[in-house]
Amino acid sequence: MTFTARYAGRCAADCGEQIAPGDEVEFVDDQLVHDGCTPTPQAERAPRPVCPDCFTEIALNGACSCP
Repeated sequence: MTFTARYAGRCAADCGEQIAPGDEVEFVDDQLVHDGCTPTPQAERAPRPVCPDCFTEIALNGACSCP
């Protein structure tokens, strides 16, 4: 379902053009794009290792939420 943009923004399709008020836009997979553009697929990151004691993801520096 398309609608008229009321605010300026960025097209999630990386088409090279900004969304301007008055452009016809739509949401595709929760991403705002110009009418007719297809959003660039987002690569999902690999899951981080989980601490066996506190069950939180271990940060890139090796720290977790353990006291």
